[in-house]
Amino acid sequence: MIFKQININSKQELDPYFELVDYEACEYCFSTLYMWQHVYKTGYYIGEDFAVIVGEYEGDSFSILPLANKNKLPEVIEFVLKYFEKENKKIYFRGITKEVVQFLQEKYPHKFEYIEERDLFDYIYDAESLKNLQGRKNQKKRNHINYFLKEYEGRYEYKLLGKENFEECLYLIKEWASNKEENDGFDEGVDDEFLGIKKLFNDYDILKDKIRVAGIYIDRKLQAFTIGEILNENMALVHIEKANPNIRGLYPYINQQFIINEFEYVEFVNREEDLGIEGLRKAKLSYHPCRFVEKYTVREA
Repeated sequence: MIFKQININSKQELDPYFELVDYEACEYCFSTLYMWQHVYKTGYYIGEDFAVIVGEYEGDSFSILPLANKNKLPEVIEFVLKYFEKENKKIYFRGITKEVVQFLQEKYPHKFEYIEERDLFDYIYDAESLKNLQGRKNQKKRNHINYFLKEYEGRYEYKLLGKENFEECLYLIKEWASNKEENDGFDEGVDDEFLGIKKLFNDYDILKDKIRVAGIYIDRKLQAFTIGEILNENMALVHIEKANPNIRGLYPYINQQFIINEFEYVEFVNREEDLGIEGLRKAKLSYHPCRFVEKYTVREA
């Protein structure tokens, strides 16, 4: 088995396999894998009606869920297990669903250890709740947005962005990072998220069939932007959301407007994981997720 490194040319080959599955985790779309390929050294193998994705984490090779029809999944998982054995590597899965954990426990008792990865759980929200922010639980969010609308009345504009705006987006990230004490040594050449965003922007012509980029201008200066796409017919996925933290109400406003304007008909929104970062977890919980995409690491016992 020869695995190809994921690059922008892989999109055309892999997209049909992403369409085979209805996984809800953020890892299971091309843009996510491409954006973080430089971190996880992600590669893929195309088989008969399936695709296998592998990567590397802390020096160990791992696989995520294969891209295959549900009825073929047990067969393809067996294929992946044999691959690890042939390569003389310990079996290692990341981003595995509870359903597949149960399957592995039943078919291969005592063979694996299962680790619940709370820091990697994706936050799933009811789209209508994000758009309308109704009820007492969302009162603070509504207050922040109302403050923003009043304070900046006539001065702000929500806008779908294109290539001509991407330099402004990158400048916003650098400006935001340089203003944070903990980011005093920010280096755009080594910051993994920054590099990932640049990749999406550089190859936007190829990715624009899926991804959407929107921003908020205040007094004609970009102060917030966000990147997302449709993950499956029921769900939007928000990859990136950046805003000037000194402008009250800007984060909840772009969050709300992105869903209203670009993902009007989805039922759910995936806003990815919190990585165990306390501030990020607090922010994501403040929007009241309706559930999580639970993820598990599976290792050979």
